[in-house]
Amino acid sequence: MTGTSASTAAPRGQLPSDFWRLWSAGVVSRLGSGLVGAAMPLLAAQLTRDPRQVALVSVFSGLPWVLLALHSGALADRWDRRRTMWLCDVAAAVVQLVLAVVVIAGGARIWTLCLTAFVATSLLTLFDSASQAALPSVVPAPLLGRANSRVYAGTVLAGMFVGPPLGSWLFSVADGLPFLLNAASFLGSAALLATIGTRIAGRAAGASRTRLTADIGEGLRWLWSHRQLRWLVVLLACWNLIENAYLGILVLYALEVLDVGASAYGVLLTGVGAGGLLGAAAAPWLSRRLGDGVVIAGTVALTVVGTAGLALTRHLAAAVGFLAVIGAAAFAFNVVTVTYRQSVVPGALQGRVSSAYRFATWGITPLGAALGGLAAHTVGVVGVLAGAAVALAVVGLAVLPQLSNARLRQHAAPAATPPDRDTIQTSR
Repeated sequence: MTGTSASTAAPRGQLPSDFWRLWSAGVVSRLGSGLVGAAMPLLAAQLTRDPRQVALVSVFSGLPWVLLALHSGALADRWDRRRTMWLCDVAAAVVQLVLAVVVIAGGARIWTLCLTAFVATSLLTLFDSASQAALPSVVPAPLLGRANSRVYAGTVLAGMFVGPPLGSWLFSVADGLPFLLNAASFLGSAALLATIGTRIAGRAAGASRTRLTADIGEGLRWLWSHRQLRWLVVLLACWNLIENAYLGILVLYALEVLDVGASAYGVLLTGVGAGGLLGAAAAPWLSRRLGDGVVIAGTVALTVVGTAGLALTRHLAAAVGFLAVIGAAAFAFNVVTVTYRQSVVPGALQGRVSSAYRFATWGITPLGAALGGLAAHTVGVVGVLAGAAVALAVVGLAVLPQLSNARLRQHAAPAATPPDRDTIQTSR
């Protein structure tokens, strides 16, 4: 890493203070995002009940991962990552404030939501690339698993457990209020990030400059050359394609299949949050006891069960339970695989490899949302859920043998940074 790490100031075995500043900033901003995560689909459904148009908002939300993720990762490896995150938060606050004014004035349209979703996610691609790349700079390598568990637990608690029900309730009170509070949360996050003392610049001082496209190519080549990360990309890309086919129209599942009101939609989403808390907290322990490969296989199996359960039930309580199963699986998978990726990727390549990984795995989400909207128009929301369960089961059977404990351990040693490039860094 570059600069002085805050981890040196922390007692042995404890997460450093700068990690908690980074964590707090993430929790504050995720709380605001959770408010809008419930309010945005409800606003779309208020404007139209056509599943194709509702899904279109999710399509535009996912497009930046296709168009901008690679460039964002390369920039995160060039720029000061703390400053990058701070500026992204300030810009995101402005975007949300503008949307709140439009909603309050009664001028919201589907295209307004699509544009806002695109700009907000564009900023998120850069923020998340910088954030994930920054974590190994503020946390010692042996504590990365614990740190990621805390990060995802905080994200779930704020963004999925507290935010959505509060956001849906606030939307029923005043439809512009969740967006106003989201703008405030981004400003709070920016203020916390400004207090981080660790220098987390992407590139070591004195390193030579190259073209952005060359930096992007280096990250792509490194990711492709790592056999197990390559298989993780295949699994997660298929998983996200399938899952986003129904997540983009989940609000219609709540309003039409479960026949609940707008405020209950937020309650439905707390299922993901409750399960996610459990999954994120248990993931490090499960990884140590069972191995990463077994945990990954278990998360796929649980997601299949949860998705099939959603297709079968018509009761809110049962649907919350099945979403809890899906949430637990998703966040256990995230903690285990992100920690694995951070542990094997050289520090100076963290941003580029992370963005290449997300380009491949998240860039597929607009296609999934579009296909889900089109399919729901033909076979209905329940048909989409049933098809998703079957498709994910087939993908799991095909890919999981490549991600066994033995194969992941075989490729677990960090690779050296290519010596002929500008990724020189001080020792970790």
